[in-house]
Amino acid sequence: MWRVWLCLLGAAMGFAGAQEALVYKGFAELRQPQSLPPGEWVWEPGAALFESLVPGTLRLLGVEELSRWVRQPDKATPLGAYVGKEVQFYWEGQWRRATLVSAEQNLYLYEGRYLVGLPGVVAYPDPGGFSTPLGPRVVFRYRGSGNAWLAYLTRGLSWSPRYSLEDGLLVGWAALTNTLGHPLRLGRTELVAGRVPLVQGGLEGAAALRAAPAMAEEVGEVAGTYRYRLPGEIEVGPGVTELPFLQAEVRPVYLWRLQTGFSTSQELLFTRGFRFVAPQGLAAGVVSLWERGVFVGQASLEDTPQGASVVLLLGPDPEGRAGRQVQEVARNRFRVTTTVRNPKAYPLEVEIQEVFPWPFDLEADGLERLPEGYRLRFALAPGQSRSYTYSLVLRPR
Repeated sequence: MWRVWLCLLGAAMGFAGAQEALVYKGFAELRQPQSLPPGEWVWEPGAALFESLVPGTLRLLGVEELSRWVRQPDKATPLGAYVGKEVQFYWEGQWRRATLVSAEQNLYLYEGRYLVGLPGVVAYPDPGGFSTPLGPRVVFRYRGSGNAWLAYLTRGLSWSPRYSLEDGLLVGWAALTNTLGHPLRLGRTELVAGRVPLVQGGLEGAAALRAAPAMAEEVGEVAGTYRYRLPGEIEVGPGVTELPFLQAEVRPVYLWRLQTGFSTSQELLFTRGFRFVAPQGLAAGVVSLWERGVFVGQASLEDTPQGASVVLLLGPDPEGRAGRQVQEVARNRFRVTTTVRNPKAYPLEVEIQEVFPWPFDLEADGLERLPEGYRLRFALAPGQSRSYTYSLVLRPR
C-alpha cells in the first residue's frame, strides 16, 4: 500500500486542497480535508468515484455523524423532457410532426393515432433532454462543524509491484492504476509492501508509463509491512503510471533444484532458476530476468522479508540432469548412487530433496535428514561433479 498526500488536478471530485491516502494492491483509502458548516453537508463525488466506493467504508471524521442520505440519480430517458411537446420526424421524403405522450412507453400521437416509436429520423425542439444529468449525492447530518475529514475506500486507485533483475541489478516498479478518469498529483508518497485483505476486492487497469523523479528511500518495517518513500511530487494520470520504488545490487546464483519422490529411474531432471538474498522487504510480484543481455524468463516472487532467500524458478534446463545407479540388494532394499556434474562455464548451486514412502530406513552420510526423506545442497564449479550414496529400506505398512 502507499501512504500519500494527494493534490488533485481539476475539481471533478470536489476536493479542497491536499488529501491523505493509503493505496493498497486492490484499492485505496482516501481522506479529504473538509471545512464543514454546522449540521449538514452535501458531498457530490461524481459518478466514477461513487461507483468505485467500497460499501460500508464511507466516514466523516471530526464530527459526530447522525445520519447519511445517499441519493443516486434516476435512470431516466432523455425523452422525459419532451412529454407533451411536438417533435419532428423525417419519413417518406418529408418532415412530419407528432406529440410525445409517454417517454417510458415511447408513445406518440400522430394525426389522431397513437404510435409506439417513430419511423425515420427524429428531431427534437431543443437539447434540454440531453443535458448531463445530476450525479449522485450524499447528504451528511452531524453534530459539530469546522475542520473534518471525509474518508472512504475506493477501488478506483490501486497499485501492483513488478520487478526486473538483470546481471545482479534488482529494480522494483510500482504500477499505480487510476480508474477515476482524471489525473492525480501526489505529494509525500510512501509505498508499503505487504498483504492487506479486502473482501470487497479491487480493480485492474492499463495505460501510460511515466518516470519517477528519484529512487525510493527505505523507511522501515511496521506490523509485517515494508515501507518505501518516494521523494518529491509525482503525477498519476488516468490508467497506469509506473514508478521505480526499489533499486539494489544482489548476487544471484544459478540454481538447479529437484523435489521428487523415490523411483528407480536412472536419471533425474532439474528445474533451473536463480537464488539471492532479499536486500530489503520485497512485495509479492512478477520478476522479469535477463542474463548477459538475454531474457531468460519470468518468475513469481512471494512477500519476502529482508535477509530471506529468494528463489526464482524458470522451468527445465536441458543440461540439468543427474545420473543414478539404483541397485536392489534385496527385496525393498536399495543402494543408490547419484552423480551431478556441472557442464556450464559458470558455477551453479544444486538442491535436491527426495521423499520416500513411509515407513522407511535411510542410511547415508552428509545428507540432511527430513521426516519424509532427505535434502542436500552443494555448489559446483564449472566442470566439477559430485556423487553421493545412500541405502534405503522400504518397510511394509
